[in-house]
Amino acid sequence: MFPKLIFSDLDGTLLNSQQQITPRTQQAILAAIAAGSKFIPVSARMPSAITPLLQQMKLVTPLIAYNGALIRNAHRESIKSMELPVKTAQKICADVENKFSQLVWNVYGEDSWAAASTDHYWVPHEEQIVGLKAQRLATTSAIADFKLVHKVLLMGAPEAIKQAEPLISQRYPALSIACSSPNLIEITAGGVEKKQAVSWLMNYYQVEPNAAIAFGDNYNDLGMLATVGTGYAMGNAPSQIKTQIQHVTADNDHDGIAAVLQQWF
Repeated sequence: MFPKLIFSDLDGTLLNSQQQITPRTQQAILAAIAAGSKFIPVSARMPSAITPLLQQMKLVTPLIAYNGALIRNAHRESIKSMELPVKTAQKICADVENKFSQLVWNVYGEDSWAAASTDHYWVPHEEQIVGLKAQRLATTSAIADFKLVHKVLLMGAPEAIKQAEPLISQRYPALSIACSSPNLIEITAGGVEKKQAVSWLMNYYQVEPNAAIAFGDNYNDLGMLATVGTGYAMGNAPSQIKTQIQHVTADNDHDGIAAVLQQWF
C-alpha cells in the first residue's frame, strides 16, 4: 500500500545544497499527489519561507511550521497553534543580550520575523537562505508589539551555540529547546516537536501510522521519523541519526526522496 501521508523536512532533505528542489524530486512528489497522497512539509521555518516552495511546485497542501508550533491547512488557515508568552520571549532575548552576547536573537509569530539590529552576519545569512527580510528591533522591549510568538531563534557560531544551549535549557526547562543546526537554537512552547505535529495531523486525517512515511536529516527529525510507519534518514544525515533509523535513502543532492517515492509511484 502506498503512503497516504508523506511528511518531509525541508533544509537538507527536500532542498539540495543549493536550496533547490530538483526536477526528479518534484516529479516524484507530484506523482504521489496525483495518486492520492498528501505531501506535507515539516520545518522549523516560518510559513512565509515554506509557501514559495509549495507555489513553485504548484502544490496546495497543509504545512507544519516552527517545528510544530503552527499547523496550517491547505487554505493557509491555522488549525493548531502553540505559542510562547510574549513576555517570555522578551526575557529570553534579554538574557541573550546580557549573558550570551555572542549570539543574536530572532522572534517569530505567524508570518512576522523580527531580529536584533546589532548583528551583521547571521541575520543577513538567514535572510539569504529563506528569501525573506527580517524587521530589525533596536531593543527587546519592542517585542511587546508582537501579537503572538511562535518561536525564538538564536543564531551564532557553532562553538557559541554548543556552549549556550545547555545553559539556556537549564534556565528554561519548561520550554522546547533544540539545535536544528550547528548555528541555530530553536526555542518554542513546551511540548512543541515535529513528532507531536505529525501525530496530530495523522489523527486529524484519520490515517494510521503504517500509512504514513517521513523524511529527515537532523536531530530534530528523529521523533518524526519514529512516529510514522516508516521513517527515512537522508544519506547526508549525521551518522548518529542513520544508526537510529532503520531506513536510509540517498542524500539530498541525489534525490533521496524521489528514490523512495518512485518505488510506489
